[in-house]
This record gives sequence, C-alpha cells and structure tokens, in this order.
Amino acid sequence: MSLLVEYTIVEGMADAQKEALTSFVEGLKEIADEGYSYTAFETDDPTRFIAVLEFRDEAGKKRFLDSGPFNDYRDGSAGRFQNPPSTTNIRLVASTRD
Repeated sequence: MSLLVEYTIVEGMADAQKEALTSFVEGLKEIADEGYSYTAFETDDPTRFIAVLEFRDEAGKKRFLDSGPFNDYRDGSAGRFQNPPSTTNIRLVASTRD
C-alpha cells in the first residue's frame, strides 16, 4: 500500500521545507523501521512538493503515523503549507527498486 502526497507551501518557504524534510527523514532513519519508507521530492515550482509513502502493511502505516518524527514534522509544518496536503492511494506496477 502506498500514498502519493502532493502539497504547496507558502512562497519563500522552500528552504525551510527542505530543512524540515531532511530532519524528518533523518528521524525516520534513526528509528530504522522497515515497515515503511518515505521519499520526498521538490519540483521545478519552488512551492510544490511531492512525497511517496510506502507501507508494508497497516501496522507499518500505523507505526509511521504514530512516530515521533512524523508528529514533530506535522506539528512544525504550521505556517509553511498553503493548504493541507492531498493524498492519493497508489499501487506499484513496476519498479527498478528491489
């Protein structure tokens, strides 16, 4: 199970968002939970970001949502986002990743 997350941040907040994402991912890496993965992307539009979340199962999704790094990131995002993120359920068809 996977999610595509798309969101727009307030103009001028791209560097703050990239720093927040780097800190967030470092926190997730410290947990070393193999039940989920999170990958963030910036786009050519400096206000638009995309993330892909992959969960091994519902338990992995719950651990991600309950994790300290996720809660810290979410709580710290106030003032950076123009609107709440939109999420789309996505399903893997093919990948070069193992």
